[in-house]
Amino acid sequence: MNMNSTFKFSILILTLGVILFAGCVKKEFDKPPVVIPTVDFPSNTTIAQLKAFYNGEAYQLIDTDLVVKGVVIANDESGNIYKTLYIQDATGGLLIGLDRTSLYTKFKPGQRIFIKCNGMYLGTYGGVVQLGYLYNNAIGRLPDVLIDSHLFRDSLPGVVPSPLLRKISTISGNDICMLVQIDSLHFTEPGLKFSESTASTDRNMQDNSLNTLILRTSNYANFAAELLPSGTGSVVGILSMYNSEYQFYIRDLNDLKNWIPDTMATLINETFATSLGTFTQYSVTGTETWAQYITPSSITCAKMSGYTGGTNYANEDWLISDSLNFDNYIYETLSFQTAMRYGSPADGSFKVYYSSNYISGNPTSATWTEVTVPAANLPSGADWNFVQSGNLDLSAASGFNVHIAFKYTSTTAIAATWEITAIKLRSKPN
Repeated sequence: MNMNSTFKFSILILTLGVILFAGCVKKEFDKPPVVIPTVDFPSNTTIAQLKAFYNGEAYQLIDTDLVVKGVVIANDESGNIYKTLYIQDATGGLLIGLDRTSLYTKFKPGQRIFIKCNGMYLGTYGGVVQLGYLYNNAIGRLPDVLIDSHLFRDSLPGVVPSPLLRKISTISGNDICMLVQIDSLHFTEPGLKFSESTASTDRNMQDNSLNTLILRTSNYANFAAELLPSGTGSVVGILSMYNSEYQFYIRDLNDLKNWIPDTMATLINETFATSLGTFTQYSVTGTETWAQYITPSSITCAKMSGYTGGTNYANEDWLISDSLNFDNYIYETLSFQTAMRYGSPADGSFKVYYSSNYISGNPTSATWTEVTVPAANLPSGADWNFVQSGNLDLSAASGFNVHIAFKYTSTTAIAATWEITAIKLRSKPN
């Protein structure tokens, strides 16, 4: 066989080898079987019963064979919740401290789990009952090596329980550690980050009655640097508590639902933090005047009283805003909060006005239109609690020189004390 024939024969053998090898390779790989975790023991207590078992000590060892069942409603996937799972059943919610990261890889929302509680501990942190382990004579996290002998998954993740529909004014201790939804909320500081980079951060959410709830966000959350949106919408999350003050944790930004961007402009936003701010006081009668004040509960406000040194004095005092151009806006609404003592809402000692021809100085030389405030939206005088006025319609006002004013009057017979804060004038650009 010559050289050329030998080369051709070698090529033929190589080609046949490749064809035979390719024929031995399967075109598809067998899929691995899906392992569905199954629990073969029953639960014998509910979350509410387990939490009621806690006796109020700094920590309490569970030395009975309690088994509780629940569905995961929140984990550590976004980083806003750290080494913690939240579960709930029909009776309540439960925080479980676990000394392991990336819990979300096994315990996804909707995952049903059974917990053998014997050997674990109950305790409180910030007023919230939680399940975990002993750490420095207080409640802590269950060590990593013990997790798989206490927590057991049952079946594949299913449907996450629907959130409880609540208002800020109706949330209660029974809702702690539960998945909750609150509608018609807005952030008081839109445009700020959810959390500063140096530490977990509290931001305020408010409803239409200006009831406030803290949104707490970890600086390690993957959305910490995102900006709080303007506008209103629903917020879903875990209700918690720290030292008797409610707090709220969202799991990620998908927990902001049905958000409607704010197209309204804020013309006045006055809390009298250090002075009368954008308002000016004018005393028509009497020596007492409106002045900036900080209440015993640290609320900044403007305060006026005709009572001094044990004596009632006759006064007429006005608190007047800067000039506002209403021609550039429509749908103007005014809101504020007031507290009062030693009077009544109907005694005429506090009234609200607007004027389109006031310039400066004595307000009695201008024409003023009274704005009716429902008596139910004014304080009763029984205490110093601030009451929200609601949104008062000022759309009838017009002109490029509109002033808002609050008028106080007292007599030698009756001299109420009034405090006002959180004055907001909002409108839509024309």
